[in-house]
Amino acid sequence: MTGRMRVGTALVAGLLGFVAQASAQIPGMPLFTNPRYGTGIRVHADIGQPTDKGTSVGDVTVVQGGLTFALGPVGIGANVGMNFNKAQSLAGGGTVDANSNVTASALAQLRLIGGGSKLLSLSIFGGASSDITMREVSSAQVGLKYPRFMNIPVGASLGLRVPLGITAMTVWGAGRYVFSKYVNCPSAATSAALSTLCDNTEKNVRFAVGADLPILRIFSVRAAFDTGKIYGQTMSVWGLGASIGIGGMR
Repeated sequence: MTGRMRVGTALVAGLLGFVAQASAQIPGMPLFTNPRYGTGIRVHADIGQPTDKGTSVGDVTVVQGGLTFALGPVGIGANVGMNFNKAQSLAGGGTVDANSNVTASALAQLRLIGGGSKLLSLSIFGGASSDITMREVSSAQVGLKYPRFMNIPVGASLGLRVPLGITAMTVWGAGRYVFSKYVNCPSAATSAALSTLCDNTEKNVRFAVGADLPILRIFSVRAAFDTGKIYGQTMSVWGLGASIGIGGMR
């Protein structure tokens, strides 16, 4: 067996192992889709994990940071997230391993009605997220393609403005259709096992509810609960976050 074949075999085993773990336990983050926003820019950070793991930070906790920008009825957000323990290790000078991965995502919203002082807001949204693993980086170094997992959500979000004296909280709910698929797949001639992963597109319906509370028009805190099917199993996650910025309140 050549060196390249040995590497390819190891990559197959690693990816299939990842799929098996993900089928049983997938750390995640709610999709925050509050439709009430205004022109501005904000920086935010969030933490989340599956609801069946409680509230203690652990191996399945996920953290993300990102930027949101809104101009009139159009809102755009971008995030980068990873496992909390791994992020903590890297911040302390640790190294990455073959199972390390980072998720990059982007979401665009178009508000159809509402905003400002109006009680109801409605938006439609669509986006994409993709996992980039160290195994993919390793495979590229030896000239092999390595499948990358991608999610494409499309849906609609409805928000209700709740006046609270000098401020107002937004309570929102959203439904979405999620297309999940492996991309960047090699040909069957190169690796039949890796190529097989790309044969099917997973399609699921998920729902999210959440609340956003602006503070002094500069800070904002938010929380969300997200549930639905993943790999044929119901998976629910919670998330908490905060943001700072000018306008663009979410």
